[in-house]
Amino acid sequence: MCPISTATRAKRRSTHVSSDPHSFIAYAPRGMGLLCAVVCAVRGKDVCGWWIGSVDGEYQTAFFLLDGYFSSDEHPFYATKGGDLYGGWVYDYQVKPPGLDKPVAVDDALCHELEHMQFVFAQEWLSFAGDADAERENALYHEAELAHQPVNLKFHRLNRLSKDEPVWTHRSAGMDVNILKRLMRYWPLECRSVYGWE
Repeated sequence: MCPISTATRAKRRSTHVSSDPHSFIAYAPRGMGLLCAVVCAVRGKDVCGWWIGSVDGEYQTAFFLLDGYFSSDEHPFYATKGGDLYGGWVYDYQVKPPGLDKPVAVDDALCHELEHMQFVFAQEWLSFAGDADAERENALYHEAELAHQPVNLKFHRLNRLSKDEPVWTHRSAGMDVNILKRLMRYWPLECRSVYGWE
């Protein structure tokens, strides 16, 4: 078991050194289909990443930064508007209303890291309506009588999900459940109660 999962928040700060990307996916096979997908990594004391999920029945994406997550104080939960990293962090979901008066610039190196992380994750896990294999993916989901939307998991990846609950999930081995709780508590996505964390 990952030491992060069992340590206190203060202890996690001093022991967490991983910077490999980790992911979480929630899929409702008899409901909406893909509820959310998140990929993130630790960068110093921060957690940064990308998500896609449903907001008012439409899929939305954003890059995010849990600024100073591994420090003792509460810090901003920054997010972009859609995939626009170069427009800066325009939301702070730690406060209400979340819209910032002035965007906070995103470091160029971080922009490139996040774009690469998102690209690799999407290529491995996600299927989009305009993809070359979209018709084949649709047919596989239809034949299996499983929910399928314009954005979904690649069909062959469904075997990686835990299917013990009505919402099937995948949480990579190193994904810190406390990071997920923080994201789900404040993000705008409808996927907030997969684990009763609302």
